[in-house]
Amino acid sequence: MSLPALFNICLLLFLVMFIYAIFGMSFFMHVKHRYGVDENFNFETFGQSMILLFQMCTSAGWDGVLAAIMDERDCNRPTDDNEGNCGKRGIAVAYLVSYLIISFLVIINMYIAVILENYSQATEDVQEGLTDDDYDMYYEIWQQFDPKGTQYVTYSNLTNFVNALEEPLQIPKPNKYKLIALDI
Repeated sequence: MSLPALFNICLLLFLVMFIYAIFGMSFFMHVKHRYGVDENFNFETFGQSMILLFQMCTSAGWDGVLAAIMDERDCNRPTDDNEGNCGKRGIAVAYLVSYLIISFLVIINMYIAVILENYSQATEDVQEGLTDDDYDMYYEIWQQFDPKGTQYVTYSNLTNFVNALEEPLQIPKPNKYKLIALDI
């Protein structure tokens, strides 16, 4: 029941990561490796960008990445021939804060909301149980199959009896093997 909703949220998270990976490569591809940016977690390739963004969407290590892409000290400034390896302070803050808000605070909480909603629905269904109307319906149908009030229904009528019941007590035909599994 919750799988389609979770799949849609997963696709939305992938789309956000895809867009931010492209922007990250555009802005921070040549940033010097330090703090949270190293040879495995960086914006140099699309795959590494996606891995880094996935790590940050769990709120792990984002502060080190922010420090690395903001740091403008001890780096080569961009020239006509060279991209440089300096961070970009303003772009870094806007990029990372917007990504964290979208990915962690919105999308991850959507996962939690879907799971809790389905859990709530499941516990609500379990707590309802049988109502007085269900018992009344059971007694009325029992009287049709046991008109003399012997408190017994023959085995040959048992499949017809449980088929005649309404939900949630009904076991629709073919129900022979289900009744055998009940061991009654």
